[in-house]
Amino acid sequence: MFGIDAGIINLIQSILLIISALLIIIATVGVLRIDRNLDNVVYARIHILGIVDIAGIIAFIAIGQPLFALIYLFLAPLLAHALANAYFHGEDILNNPVLNPSLEETSEDEEEETELINEVLLEDNLDMSDDSSEELDEESEDDGND
Repeated sequence: MFGIDAGIINLIQSILLIISALLIIIATVGVLRIDRNLDNVVYARIHILGIVDIAGIIAFIAIGQPLFALIYLFLAPLLAHALANAYFHGEDILNNPVLNPSLEETSEDEEEETELINEVLLEDNLDMSDDSSEELDEESEDDGND
């Protein structure tokens, strides 16, 4: 092929397959280590899995299938976009203030409730600390009388 020795072609193919395998391992570690409490974690995972798409394209080129690599090059981003779009318009209605306008109103009410609860807890803590200091003063007076 093009006057190049077959051994060199096999070496290049092997190197490309090793690179694609390393990219897949890196992407797997990235998906597993991502914080589950992160906002929009689905979008972050889709972004990380884009590395696997590139690794797939490199692997197809390495095994001598450029047509599959070209098809994969065009279909993988479309699939990722479709998944992100479906998530945005589907399950994320409960958490997305753009799609759920009543979410902003409830969040303000929740903030007021949280502030009220914090004030009550703070007052209780202050009352408890006052009571405990009075009890300690009474105990020290009783110990001094004995």
